[in-house]
Order: sequence, then structure tokens, then C-alpha cells
Amino acid sequence: MLLDFTFKNVRSFKNETSFSMEVGEGISRLVRKNTHHQKGIRLLKSAYILGGNATGKTNLIYALDILKMIILSGTSSELNNLFTDTYAANKEDTEFHIKFYKNGKQFDYLLVYNFKQVKLEILKVNKKLIFSRNHDELVVPSLLKGIKDTLRNNQPLLYFAQNNNVLEAKEAYEWFGKDLVSPRLVGIPSIDQQIFKPLLENNSLKEDTLYFLKAADFNIVDIKVSESVYESNADFKEKRLQVDFVHQGDEGNSFVLNWTAESTGTKIFIMLSMYILQRAYRNSVFLIDEFDRSLHPKLVILLIRLFNEYNEHNQFIVTTHNNEIINNNLRLDQIWFVDKNYQGISELYNAFDFDEKPTMNQVKKNYQDGLYGGDQIINEGMLLDILGKQHG
Repeated sequence: MLLDFTFKNVRSFKNETSFSMEVGEGISRLVRKNTHHQKGIRLLKSAYILGGNATGKTNLIYALDILKMIILSGTSSELNNLFTDTYAANKEDTEFHIKFYKNGKQFDYLLVYNFKQVKLEILKVNKKLIFSRNHDELVVPSLLKGIKDTLRNNQPLLYFAQNNNVLEAKEAYEWFGKDLVSPRLVGIPSIDQQIFKPLLENNSLKEDTLYFLKAADFNIVDIKVSESVYESNADFKEKRLQVDFVHQGDEGNSFVLNWTAESTGTKIFIMLSMYILQRAYRNSVFLIDEFDRSLHPKLVILLIRLFNEYNEHNQFIVTTHNNEIINNNLRLDQIWFVDKNYQGISELYNAFDFDEKPTMNQVKKNYQDGLYGGDQIINEGMLLDILGKQHG
């Protein structure tokens, strides 16, 4: 479970930016349905990030993806650069500070780095220091004392520590690798197919998925998954999945569509249902960009209920353009807004942070009126002006 995440100098977020899944003080609305209880702290089950096009909504999720990639991949040699994607390609440091729960423990991890080296890195578990690194000064557990000189400047200590069996580092590494999940339609067959691989061995998962799709009024009556060996040449062979969906047609007939031929909305709903239904993804944090893209409004409402009312194990952090979701049984502290200032720097706000706390009915109107920023401001006169020049 994610507690909070602070980052700096990632794409459009130049300045230090904080995002939290901890509940807002004094909010009693929907406590039982929309929050989890974790070690004496209440955490939100879901958060919704709203903003216009190009304001930076996706970049918040992207910042978590970058941190995950650095932790999981490390570097293979001194010749490798650490991955950075800074504001306006500046050379300043990127900073990450994240707190999360795993196995009943609170993890606190800090990383400050640039493309050449890690400058500062600290891991604490239940407020106890596991390791720290400040340039060349290292404090490490006993398992690493004999080999700490082999740590490279461009190697995250967390990656190094888990690779050398430091328990707390292995747990933190597993949280980034397993519990922080970014389901998305990437259009890459090898990645798309990973979603469906469990269906080969788990027939009950297939039945649950079909039941789920039927309940949501999709006319899919069967999922056919088969595996074959693909040979592009004599030296290269790989296993590929064939994933087809059987749809109910008119007059009792049926027809088959391959996964690639399904509509975007259908793909999104199938993908999310596959993740939600698998026990392997319990206690996960799902990062979903534009979760309601191409979905019917009733399906969007259903997903919001799944993220909150029917969710006992996971967290969902999603971006959306759709301000209609604000009035769908959400709490004030679940709503976030992203806006860009005149320098193109993204700024993140929580609806709970404003001095005057609006009711949920007022939040949508305030957002549409531009009081929170982040809305799409369209100059219709300019559009008509250029059309007039082009077409008379």
C-alpha cells in the first residue's frame, strides 16, 4: 500500500511535488467504503487526477514508473547512465521520496541522483535505518560490509543490497517489482500477451473473467487461449499466445475476434478485470492512465465502485479528463488537480488542500469554473480566426 510519494525534476514537474494516499484529517464521508486501515493509519483506496490535455497528469504516474525502472534494472557497468527525464532536459538532480507498506512494515526510501551517479540514498523500515549513502559515505548492514567497496557510483544501493540478500531491501525491491503495477495498452504483442498467460493454467480465472464480462453486459461468451512456437528464422524461436474472444451474435450465432481486433474500450475493461480478479495482485497499487478512455459512462461508474466499495485489498491511482466522476461517491481527499503555470511547470493540488473546504457537489462546479486550474481553457475566437483565414 502506498502512503505518499514526493518527487522533483521529472518532465513537467520541475519543483518538489507531493502526492499522498493518506486520508484528509476530519473527513468522515465514506470511510468504510473508500478507505483501507493499515497499521493505525487510514489510506485511500483510490485517487483521481484531473486536468486538461498536456497539463502533466500522466507525468505523475510516469515519475513512479521511472523510480520503479531504476530500482529494478540498476546498471550493468560504469559505462551506463542512470535514466533521467528532467524538466526541459536540465542537468539538475532528480529526487524521489516514497513511503509504502509491505508485510506489515512501513518502508521509507529516498533517492537523489543524476544521470552519472547516485548522490543520496536512504532506506528505513519502521523508522529503523537499514542503509544510507551520502556520496562516498556509506552505512550498510553487516551482510554488505565486506563488499561495499564494489558498489558503483551509478548503481542504486537498493538494487545492490537486494542482490546480496539483505531482507528489507529484498522486500522493498519486491514491492516495486510486484506490487506497483502499471496496466496499459502498449500495443506490443509480447507484453499484451502476458496479461492472458495465467488463463493457460487457471481455468477458474477464465470462468471468473467471463462471469465478470457478462455482468458488465459484454457479449463475450468464451475466451480461447492457445500457445504455439513462432520461428522467424532458424536461430530464433519464441512462444506466442493466440487469444480470441467468442462473441454472441444474432439468432444464436457466434463470431470470433482476436484480441488485436477488439475495441479500445473492450480491451481496457478486459485488461483491468484480469488484474483485479487475480489473487497474485492483491495488496497492489495500480497506476492507470486515462482509465475511462473509450468506456461507456455506466462502465466507468462500475469501475469506480470496484476501486472503492468492492475493493478490500488494492489501491488505484488513475488519471482522467472526465469531471463527471467527481459526483460518483468519492471523498474530497480522493480528488487531485494538475495545472501548468506560465513557465510550463506542472503543479499538483488536492481538493482537500484549499482553505475553504467545498462540498462534493461544489467541487465539480468549481473545477469547471477554473477555480482549481487544470481545466481545458479553449479560445474559440482564435480557432474561428484561423479557420476564417484558411477557408474564408
